[in-house]
Amino acid sequence: MPAIKPGSLVLVTGASGYISSHTVEAFLDQGYNVRGTVRSTSKGEYLANLFKDKKGKFEYAIVEDIGKDGAFDEAVKGVDGVAHMASPFHFNAEEPEELFTPAIQGTVGVLESLKKNNPNVQRVVVTSSVASVMDSNMKPPHTFTEKDWNVVSPKECEEQGKNASGQAKYRASKALAERAFWKFFSDNKPPFDGVAINPPLVLGPIIHQCDSPESLNTSVAVYYSWLKGEKTEKDLPAGGMNYVDVRDTALAHLLALTVPEASGERFITGNGPVSGNEYVLEIARDFPDLKNIPKGNDDASFRKKLNTEAIIHDGSKATRVLGLKYRPVEETLKEMGQSLRERFNF
Repeated sequence: MPAIKPGSLVLVTGASGYISSHTVEAFLDQGYNVRGTVRSTSKGEYLANLFKDKKGKFEYAIVEDIGKDGAFDEAVKGVDGVAHMASPFHFNAEEPEELFTPAIQGTVGVLESLKKNNPNVQRVVVTSSVASVMDSNMKPPHTFTEKDWNVVSPKECEEQGKNASGQAKYRASKALAERAFWKFFSDNKPPFDGVAINPPLVLGPIIHQCDSPESLNTSVAVYYSWLKGEKTEKDLPAGGMNYVDVRDTALAHLLALTVPEASGERFITGNGPVSGNEYVLEIARDFPDLKNIPKGNDDASFRKKLNTEAIIHDGSKATRVLGLKYRPVEETLKEMGQSLRERFNF
């Protein structure tokens, strides 16, 4: 599959989201033109204004419900590549289907729309997650790779239904949606190919429309609670989750559409574990004026122990095949904190 060249038109679904807005920016900065799907005109206009001076041109299309049949029929026309990023991320679903329906039908729907209205598209990249890779029963230390699949969460949801945990419902939605993605290619053998990006916890600055802390996306909201002094020493070290900078995940989507060798592959974009302990240490260094921040443990051996006794989502394949280089955690946390303080003026 040839690389998609600058000047091509790329469809980014769910373009107003945290990761997707950065992905739109990454494409525009490299000279690609972007059509982003959004749920309302106000969201589209926000992005149009945000990206008005970029190298590439931005336009938007309204898709109010990604779970509806034919939702993407018009949006896919004329595009050279697709980054399908629209999918819910929260742990508050009452019934599993609240997450399953938009995740699965949205993914299959965009592929069906391409098959019907734009079979000459070159490649589709889907935003999956390490949620579709991990086994929540696995104890650290352990390393997951792209060869692994989450079969635990779908089973929990199948057996327990609405009584399954919120995390299991979300993780199952990602695993089932990615399974459906690959099944479409196996069953239909379309002329275009596919790639999956599987990020862990995504951190970094916000550029999307977010008018209040209450509307922050899940991953950044957790960091915000540390930044605002809403947690105490009792919450530490709160360690172990793997992370990636939002801008690195955005670049991974661009590379996945443009690197020929990415065809048919999954890519974990993991940059290693990060803990609440690292959060508070970085906050103390970068924002010494903030009050009520828990005191972290700066002992090198303690910090190393936190990282070595963790679950690892191995992101080396993305570096090896895509050429992705990860930002250091200090840069990610500092610039996330700066963007939150600027946005919410505290």
